[in-house]
Amino acid sequence: MPHAVGQAATQLSLTLVGGQNMAQYVTPAGQTTTLQMQILNSEQSDVYLLQGRAYLDPNLSGTWQLIHSEELGSFHLGFLQSAIWTFDLPVPANIQAANATNGTPQVSLLIKIIYQCAGASQCVVQEIFTLGVPGAVVQKPYDMILYTVAGLLIVVCIASAYVITKRRRNW
Repeated sequence: MPHAVGQAATQLSLTLVGGQNMAQYVTPAGQTTTLQMQILNSEQSDVYLLQGRAYLDPNLSGTWQLIHSEELGSFHLGFLQSAIWTFDLPVPANIQAANATNGTPQVSLLIKIIYQCAGASQCVVQEIFTLGVPGAVVQKPYDMILYTVAGLLIVVCIASAYVITKRRRNW
């Protein structure tokens, strides 16, 4: 069957349900947290939910890792019908997180829902959500700058030593 990643993004809308104050979803590092995802069919054609997947980027490297995958049993959704997908999200103990708010470290959760859409083809909708992860290893935004500057200083020192040594040999 052909896959149309993101092609029918308007067909289904995803909303993370619950959390604290509906703005911050807290999932402590090293623990499994139960999350609920509302899946709403906003188009007039029927869909059948096939699979739900949850991904995290545990090292802030830009590489999503599958954390949870679950068959959704071809659950039928008609026009303006919704379903709640309840799943357990295991958060790694050594997950790295950004601390953009100087509060609870935050990670991104990527949710993908694979469903059968019109014409019996498979479609995918995906959405990224922010999770607060107390206990995560915080990556400070200036760490990479410091590493870059230190690396440049080492290169300059090595180059300078090479030039000085070469000049001494030529004299």
